Amino acid sequence: SLQDVVTALHLSRVAMRRIRINFVWAFIYNVVGIPLAAGVLYPGLHIQFPPMFAGAAMALSSVSVVCSSLLLRLYQPPKP
Repeated sequence: SLQDVVTALHLSRVAMRRIRINFVWAFIYNVVGIPLAAGVLYPGLHIQFPPMFAGAAMALSSVSVVCSSLLLRLYQPPKP
């Protein structure tokens, strides 16, 4: 029916919005994380992060994307 088409289009917009949100968070994560991993704090503050922090940060990044995507399970179709 036509209502199913409307629901499919609405769901695709919601999914694309969630993809964009995940992309923005991944971009921010990389903008902050890559310089920290490269040692940008070491010359001034003598702070250096061990490699295990990078592994934990990667795991947390993946978990946050999965949790964000799971919010699509709460999708409610538009009212006719």
